[in-house]
Amino acid sequence: MTSRRDRGRCVALVLAVLLLGTGCAWTVPQPVLIREPRVERVALRVGVYYPPELRDFKYRHHFTDTAYVLGEPSVRLLTDALGLLFLEAVPSPRPGLETALRPDLAGVIEARIVSAGFRYPVLGKEDFFPTHVTYELTLFSRSGDTVASWSSTGSRRERVSNPAGAVGTIRRSFEQAMAESAWKLTSGFREVAGVRGWLEKENVR
Repeated sequence: MTSRRDRGRCVALVLAVLLLGTGCAWTVPQPVLIREPRVERVALRVGVYYPPELRDFKYRHHFTDTAYVLGEPSVRLLTDALGLLFLEAVPSPRPGLETALRPDLAGVIEARIVSAGFRYPVLGKEDFFPTHVTYELTLFSRSGDTVASWSSTGSRRERVSNPAGAVGTIRRSFEQAMAESAWKLTSGFREVAGVRGWLEKENVR
């Protein structure tokens, strides 16, 4: 049975976000790339395309109109993650556009955020804001054909110790969910349908 104390704490968390965050825009701290266990490096160079929708991405909560800036931190995180997976990952136009790719690039990866958000705690049962971020990567060949597309979700449920720090906890939860999602994307790369055949064509095992 939910106690009056638990209900009061949950209400305090919600009120803290309402009072501190309504109408504001908060930049998520830069996620730290997960490096261990190390992924098996792919001996290829690829281009990376970040569309404006990713660079400018903000999650805006419908109730408080509070925005959390995820775009630019995601660009830096994914650049580091793909740089760890491949010999080199360099900014590039999307394949199929008139701009020619560098001749040493085996293809281009396009990155997107397809889902992100948090919800308020369940009254009397939770003292955290369940948070998630889902990235999607699409691999294109040199000619612009789609080779593979895959996504992964990172999630976080960090306990809020002080209602006054609720917004900071949500920001850290986004940060950690982003890092987990990026790790899943790169660590599972070789198992993605279509990738194995692409690697064989590029004479990579």
